[in-house]
Amino acid sequence: MKRILVPTDFSEHANYATEVAAQIAKKHDAELYLLHIVDIETYGGTGESVQDIPEGLFLLKLAQKRFDELLKKPYLKGVKIVDAIQFETTYKNITEQAKKHKIDLIVMGTHGVSGWKEVFVGSNTEKVVRIAECPVLSVKKRHENFCMDDVVFASNFREEAYEAFPHFKELFSMFKSRVHLLCVSSPGHFNSTVEAEQDMQEFANRFELDNYTINLYNERDIEAGVMHFSEAIMADVIAVSTHGRSGISTILNASVANSLVNHAKRPVLSMRVNH
Repeated sequence: MKRILVPTDFSEHANYATEVAAQIAKKHDAELYLLHIVDIETYGGTGESVQDIPEGLFLLKLAQKRFDELLKKPYLKGVKIVDAIQFETTYKNITEQAKKHKIDLIVMGTHGVSGWKEVFVGSNTEKVVRIAECPVLSVKKRHENFCMDDVVFASNFREEAYEAFPHFKELFSMFKSRVHLLCVSSPGHFNSTVEAEQDMQEFANRFELDNYTINLYNERDIEAGVMHFSEAIMADVIAVSTHGRSGISTILNASVANSLVNHAKRPVLSMRVNH
């Protein structure tokens, strides 16, 4: 873990993400990249550069002022902030910055009900998760002492899960996490106990896990199963893999992924697969 990226609009939820990222950075001696999104290409549909009009200059100065205030937060003391501010637009610039700086983890703030309302609008949330080439951690509330002691990895443990898990395992090893492998069986996605437990055991063996549990959970749908199980064991984080084209992979589809990000009380860690 060398570089962590946090997109921020200086909102309360963005600050939650920044604080979590700062804790991770301090613990693992990582660099923190803070990205503020301001449209510098066009403003108000005029086609003019944002720096060339009074409103644009005002936005730039306001952003810099708020950024200076953010840097004074106590939780950022002692953190290596390498790239203080970037004026970019849309979700694609976030992933482009992540690639440019070889980011290991993106941490983002999100509202618990309406999605990442203040940082992103509409489908940008899903798009960032879907196209990012590194893990994305969504945070919904303040965590004074963020940890990943107990992590739920939800999947059906097929091909895509094997591709995504090495990235998760690296994080889990860093945090010394206890990994709870979870397969949810629902009316629409039935899994027999014997087959599900066999798949999870083979998965654990493949990745040489030594601190894990195997769990088959029955629920009306996948989303409810993941959330209820995570609540029952008081998990710190929910981990799922996403698909580069159609959203969440394996047992989870895009709507379930969005629901988990928006409705799960716990942070959600996602990783894109290429299939």
